[in-house]
Amino acid sequence: MVSRLWQLIENLISVQALNIDPADLSLPTTFGDLGSVVAAALPLIVSATGLLMFAYLIFGGLKYITASGDSKQIQEAVKTITNAIIGLTIVFGSFWVVRIIETVFGLKITGF
Repeated sequence: MVSRLWQLIENLISVQALNIDPADLSLPTTFGDLGSVVAAALPLIVSATGLLMFAYLIFGGLKYITASGDSKQIQEAVKTITNAIIGLTIVFGSFWVVRIIETVFGLKITGF
């Protein structure tokens, strides 16, 4: 039973289950220089940090809701929310700075 369930999970997350041909993904097979590594990693890094900051924001909101009127816990929750907003601003601000640099100098860094 467990092996059948495990096989079902493997089939659900496999590339074949998604009907995606790995050759169509256009992923680089080698990186010629540091710029190509950054270009490949930047969208992933921005997405991952954006999701982490959003989760941090939700965590701060939950701390605020469960503070039960305790001023110290409320202050900690507000600090968490503030830090999450600052983090989101830094992440997305840096992404847009890179996009502006791409436009101004005609570079292709992000791959978008």
